[in-house]
Amino acid sequence: MCLKVQPPWPMPTETGQIGQKLLPENDVYRLIGDRLFAQLNEAEYADLYSIEGKPGISPILLAFVTVFQYMEKLADRQAIRALRMRLDWKYALHLPLGYEGFDFSVLSEFRDRLIQGQAEGRVFEKLVEQIRALGLIKEHGKQRSDSIAMLTKVRRLCRLETVVETLRLAIVAIVQTDPEWGEETLPPSWEEKYGERFVRQRYSEKEWQEYEEQIGENGQWLIERLVKGGVPAEVQNLPEVQVLKTVWTQQFRAQAGKMVYTDLKKYDGHTQIQSPHDPEARYSRKRHFEWVGDKVQVTETEDEGYPHIITDMVATSSNRTDYEELPVIQTRLEERACLPAQHYVDAGYMSGPNLDSSQKKHIDLIGPLQTVTTPQDLLPDGITRAQFQIDAENQTVTCPQGWIAHNPRPVNNSLKFQFPKNLCAACKLRARCCTGKGGRTIGISAYYALTEAAYARPKTPAFKQDYHQHRSGVEGSLSALVRGQGLRVSRYIGSKKRHLQAVFSGCAANLMRTASWLAGKRPQVRHKRSWSLNLT
Repeated sequence: MCLKVQPPWPMPTETGQIGQKLLPENDVYRLIGDRLFAQLNEAEYADLYSIEGKPGISPILLAFVTVFQYMEKLADRQAIRALRMRLDWKYALHLPLGYEGFDFSVLSEFRDRLIQGQAEGRVFEKLVEQIRALGLIKEHGKQRSDSIAMLTKVRRLCRLETVVETLRLAIVAIVQTDPEWGEETLPPSWEEKYGERFVRQRYSEKEWQEYEEQIGENGQWLIERLVKGGVPAEVQNLPEVQVLKTVWTQQFRAQAGKMVYTDLKKYDGHTQIQSPHDPEARYSRKRHFEWVGDKVQVTETEDEGYPHIITDMVATSSNRTDYEELPVIQTRLEERACLPAQHYVDAGYMSGPNLDSSQKKHIDLIGPLQTVTTPQDLLPDGITRAQFQIDAENQTVTCPQGWIAHNPRPVNNSLKFQFPKNLCAACKLRARCCTGKGGRTIGISAYYALTEAAYARPKTPAFKQDYHQHRSGVEGSLSALVRGQGLRVSRYIGSKKRHLQAVFSGCAANLMRTASWLAGKRPQVRHKRSWSLNLT
């Protein structure tokens, strides 16, 4: 399929006349049709199409329809029906009243085309560029970032359900791909045993125990057959087969000639497959909230006299920490010419390296830095780190008794100061200072000056007032994305498609906010105190 690049098409006369008569001047879709639609160019998507072939539907049209369906939380079929029947959609897209639309599957093909061309964020980037050209994003202004959990669309499985479903999906894929090899290899009894989706509640305790005893051996038996010679390449390369091998490596180990469950206490959260129905989704936990899926990073502007525009939005693995994501967020903002002068974040984003990288980009990173709790902090009269005199420039640390530690030992990006064991052993403050058998150790990072300033800053009244004023509204923005665009639960399977959902949700929110601002509407300011936030 090719793309014959066409200039922006004008508003049809009949659509324009009826739309201006029936649609209010502040209607979102009317403002899109009057101010935004004609600014986009099909040539920006030409690289996603072949040079030759049947001409395809305009990517600008498909992009806007996709954004519209996120604005109203519509399925593909519902979106095409709205395109066919609704005046406001046709006005926004400069379409004749008699336009009949296209098959709903074209929307899915368009999403796949964006993913295959690694252009998931292109629609979002072009829209932000257009909004910035309208003067609605302040240059070097204030922005704030936060993250929200996005749950996978599939049901959470217990451990036995995970391994049984993994084996079942592999068997189904093998039989569908090469029925002859599957019939020759697979035991006939497996058709009944693994023919239906495994749900724990459907089985008795006895049947549950039978599965527990047999599943490891059955899966290993199939894997051994798959790695032998003579297996068709298309069977060996099936994604379901690769998932089967990975899950069995993670979940089982050989012991005394049998396959037994592996101890998962040392699971790092980054590699273990939680469900074969969505192998890329990962388990994560934040305080008392647990989920399987991804995490969406949201950054928006927060300047007086400007709308709140989302300047960066990305879905990442749920195991990626906020402080790992911050440098990447700021790099993307720099590429979009949207780098802020003040960046408001919570403690999850704050770290010495992030303070340093933000400073190099001339960004004032504003937020409370997480404190490090030592065993001495837990003692009623413990000698804490604050009672030591640290001279980072001369690389010396003086304890409350006057002893000086120097010649620090470098460890990663920090310096470790070790007080002599014999001095600490004879010290009268040892019980309050040393919890181990050796001398007291004090470590300082390579970003000591930055972190010390960051620790002191939240204690000032000016910081508390400024931080509360500009940071608190981000929770409302996340809530609006959940309620308005359904961001909490993924529509699709796979991390790339979840990222696509995130960026189109951001596009939908930006279109509505931009149109509302152009219509003269201003966001309400409701700063509620967050009692869970500790800035001291």
